[in-house]
Amino acid sequence: MNRSNNLLLLFLLFFTINQVFGQEKTYELNLQDNTGKVRFGHLDFFGKSPNGTELGINSAYFEKDGKPWFPVMGEFHFTRYPERYWEEEILKMKSGGLSIIATYVFWNAHENPKGSWNWEGIRNLRRFVELCQKHEMFIWLRIGPWSHGEQLYGGHPEWIGNMKGKRSNDPEYLAESQKLFDQIGAQAKGMFFKDGGPIVGVQLENEFASGDINHIGTLKKMALKSGITPVYFSITANTVFHDELYEAIPLQGAYPYRGWEPEGGKATLDFLYANDQWIMGEALGKVYYDVKQYPKGMCEQGCGSQMTFKNRFTVEPHVVEAHLQNQIGRGMNLIGYYMFQGGTQLSGLSEPGCPVSYDFQAPISEFGFLRPSYKYLKILHHFIRDFGSDLVKTDVIEPENPVRDETNTTDLRYVARASGNSGFVFLCNTQVRIPMGDKIFRIKLNLPNETISFPREAMHLKSETTAILPFNLDVNSVLLKYATAQPIARITNAEVQYLFLTQISGMAVELAFDASTVRSVSSEGWEKTTNGNTIYLKQKAGSELKIVAVNGHESRLVLLSREQAENTWRTTIDGQETLIITKADLMFSDEQMELRQLTTRAFEFKLFPALKTPLTVDKRKLIATNDGLFSKYETNVPSFNEMIKMKKTGKDCISVHIPEELPDYLSDIFLDIDYLGSRAKASINGQLMTDHLFHGQSWLFGMKRYMTSATSKEIKFEVEPWNSEITGVPQPIIKQVLEAGAQIRSVQVLPQYKVIIHVSSN
Repeated sequence: MNRSNNLLLLFLLFFTINQVFGQEKTYELNLQDNTGKVRFGHLDFFGKSPNGTELGINSAYFEKDGKPWFPVMGEFHFTRYPERYWEEEILKMKSGGLSIIATYVFWNAHENPKGSWNWEGIRNLRRFVELCQKHEMFIWLRIGPWSHGEQLYGGHPEWIGNMKGKRSNDPEYLAESQKLFDQIGAQAKGMFFKDGGPIVGVQLENEFASGDINHIGTLKKMALKSGITPVYFSITANTVFHDELYEAIPLQGAYPYRGWEPEGGKATLDFLYANDQWIMGEALGKVYYDVKQYPKGMCEQGCGSQMTFKNRFTVEPHVVEAHLQNQIGRGMNLIGYYMFQGGTQLSGLSEPGCPVSYDFQAPISEFGFLRPSYKYLKILHHFIRDFGSDLVKTDVIEPENPVRDETNTTDLRYVARASGNSGFVFLCNTQVRIPMGDKIFRIKLNLPNETISFPREAMHLKSETTAILPFNLDVNSVLLKYATAQPIARITNAEVQYLFLTQISGMAVELAFDASTVRSVSSEGWEKTTNGNTIYLKQKAGSELKIVAVNGHESRLVLLSREQAENTWRTTIDGQETLIITKADLMFSDEQMELRQLTTRAFEFKLFPALKTPLTVDKRKLIATNDGLFSKYETNVPSFNEMIKMKKTGKDCISVHIPEELPDYLSDIFLDIDYLGSRAKASINGQLMTDHLFHGQSWLFGMKRYMTSATSKEIKFEVEPWNSEITGVPQPIIKQVLEAGAQIRSVQVLPQYKVIIHVSSN
């Protein structure tokens, strides 16, 4: 009897293991019909600059010089960041792969008191636009009149906030709004695209989910009357408007982290490759237009969110990356982040319940620090840069039974974007706030002219990861049938095309090529086999391979690790598309690049292709060494040994001396403030500068903006006691706070070193 039971248990165990590992699931997509129609001419949004550049639009995508264009846009509120640092933040956004900067023009930041307008200093809209133009960044103004953005009265001045007819076609409200538009028109005069300026878009109102359907059309006429003449007028997708008149382009919004919900919200629908709506909640989760008449685009792709005094949460970079990947997979052809750059509220203008800080846990912090999410998103920006013009022409193809339950952790979330026989498969194994188990499976694609099943052995998609896998990709006349690695960049140098791919964590890399398109393959470190008309290459130790097409065209495929991909940057040097790998943060400007990194004064970067002109630091030529495909450079700067004076006046309070100036080899000095409590505040001479809401992580505080002769020489940091109404902080941490009490546990000084590399033509 016991022997029989043991045999039965062994059989059941073998059966279970065989089901899990031996008989992996095959997921199927039918792509025979992916020739979606594009409608042209019905959207009257077209512009031509004095230099001949043209911008346009159709029902599927945006256009630049008559060609498909996939713009990437990020929100940066100029009134929430010190004006002397605007330029370097613009460069960080550009270096991160963005092409458009969106910004609110908050009414109550410029008119206070009534009739008194201020456009100077941190409020200098024109100066901000000029800096964007200097660095070839387009601008999308969000002019309201109502904005929200966690601003007091939603950005309205107080007397407008108390007006009964606000946000309507009430004559009194429109008369006051016309004054605002006149002011904006005057500040932006000559800066629109048609004039040779960078302003290409204007958003009217914000989340106008109910009210007079004629209101948007009225605001548009008022804006035009004020000389506000962009290429594109837009609205948020939950706005009521005359969509049959094509008055504006509706752009969507989606947030996996929601500061307006307890604990930042629960699991959301944003990871299912679905939902053409304003994804925020039932009240606002609607669209009021025919989605087939407009290109899909985001104006508020939530890569962070504003915490409130009651609601706390931690934004995880892999979730932000998966969220963006999901939007691309479901057909978005414009990405607009909110917020990409954090900031600080103007004094007295925070919405009730919100802190002074508007850090937003954004990819670029309130103090300009690049968070991991910046580099995670940059991987997808590279993909958009080199494959976006092809991607926008594809159709979205869903499986027959797509996952529609955000709590379903068993079935794979997947979709394809295809045109004819080629395209990309998008895989998602990430769900905010719900752990996802690993997936083992194969993919079957039923294409118009063939069926592709891949890979030969099941692929492994680890929990909390995503992947974009190409099929039938033309690589300089060689046909890549499929790859279990994600394309990141495509660069042509000396008539050789270099395709860079990044490995998906835990997934074996297999490449398959149509043998009829291949003359030769050099693949040291790869296992090569041929079956019928397909050449298979499986990675063993190599990271590069050379392929020559039957017509003689040469290609190199280069496999990057995930770490290398995160540290990859793109720019143009001497007219040549260039790829750089470095752990340092990079900013590109004119004929120089600036590298920055915390605590490490030794800089290293690899560059491809090799430069024809030398690189110099302080007129000293840098010598390159060969590192495989790349040219490797190294340099260092002096060590920062200055002591920052601190005085602890209690366990919950500390004063920190402000240095008079930064050495020229530092870009900032950060304080890593480890504390327990509900909120930490930073004050100078009794005036609150900014704050930090405790959510289980330390506060990375930048000092350089306070190094001016007009300020005191000390910053005072204070911590407030715990508030029992706070949600979202894990219970073990709350217990620790309650037992230990409000306190500053440590303050660590972290110098941010910098080096400026010049590209010399001598």
